[in-house]
Amino acid sequence: MDWTQCLVLLYCFCHGAISTEPPCVIELQCAECVPDNMPLVTSQRAAHGDEVALSCGAGRLLAFPLAAGVLARCEAGRYRVPLDGSLRHLLELGCQENVFEDVLHAVEYCSPPLRGRVYQLQEENSNIRHMATLCFDEDRGIATFARVSNAPANALRLPPHSEQRAPLSLFGNFNDMFDSNTRSIAEKLYSDDDRMNRRLRELFKHEKFSFAGQNLTAAGLLSAHYFDDQNMRVADFVSNKVAVWASVATGNLEHMQRDVAKFAKMTRPHATIDVYAGTHGAMSLRTGHSRKEIFLRASRFPVPQYIWTVVHDKLGKRALAVAVLNDPFVAVSEIREAVFCESACAHVSWLAALRRHRNYESPLYGLAFCCGVHDFARVVAELPAALLADVPPGRAGLLTDL
Repeated sequence: MDWTQCLVLLYCFCHGAISTEPPCVIELQCAECVPDNMPLVTSQRAAHGDEVALSCGAGRLLAFPLAAGVLARCEAGRYRVPLDGSLRHLLELGCQENVFEDVLHAVEYCSPPLRGRVYQLQEENSNIRHMATLCFDEDRGIATFARVSNAPANALRLPPHSEQRAPLSLFGNFNDMFDSNTRSIAEKLYSDDDRMNRRLRELFKHEKFSFAGQNLTAAGLLSAHYFDDQNMRVADFVSNKVAVWASVATGNLEHMQRDVAKFAKMTRPHATIDVYAGTHGAMSLRTGHSRKEIFLRASRFPVPQYIWTVVHDKLGKRALAVAVLNDPFVAVSEIREAVFCESACAHVSWLAALRRHRNYESPLYGLAFCCGVHDFARVVAELPAALLADVPPGRAGLLTDL
């Protein structure tokens, strides 16, 4: 064996040894695997030796208070930071604050007593990128409708924000305090399913209602799947959360949201799709000869009766409304009244997961039905009808296929 063959074998051996080192993998959906304030990254998976840029946008890194971002090299699952030569776990490379913000903002068709909110990212160059809007009912403690787009990076074009952080007027300060209090209550309520269900059972202990093993859980109106890549973290904001029965949340609500997310991604190359999501009504339980609505905090934070989604193809001027009944206890005799339109779900080709095994017709998993948007808006006042004025009535306006 000559020296050239030896060099080739040595190279192959070294390359094989290096390639066996574990990569750096970032699991954004694992809260325990990433910092509390996760930075933006150029890649969620880097091979040993590859570089990854981490950025806090307009903020700063916790470990490096003067730096908005760092360029780190992956080494056996951890990150070598040139600023000080240290080898760090991803958990040590968090930002001082969340790079995404949930702030008060003017939102079209959201006027007092409702309050507009926006999910945004303030970039290092001071540009602000808006990714979703939401209309929140402060009096009741629940979102009425929200909006996201399948545009690149989920970017929404909004008018300039008129509210400034400081100085605030006396009325502005009051609003800010009220918003902070509502957020605090909601975070406590929706962060712990066990606590939420203990409260539920306390509310109904004198009625001796049988929950038949059902529990409430916190679910998002806007699914994380509606957002690109790292933007999905905005779906964790508490203003996006509502109380949903667990069998509904993991049943037809999840199936519908996955279908909508897939549809939005598949149509992105040739169509701009707006997705609206919201709530309607307060769910009630039959206690004896009457019904009692569920409010988790003194006439606030209701368990919604319906969770709905509207998918709107602006260019094609077609749309579809899908409602999920958040009531696994509904009686057969009550279904006709609960389904307030002639459902078109069976004819919607892109609702594949929802239509599978016809589970969308099962109240246990959240009875789902599909409506034309104009019929839907006549019942669901939370959906601003003016948003869909360009959609023709009847079957011509139904978004049933790609």
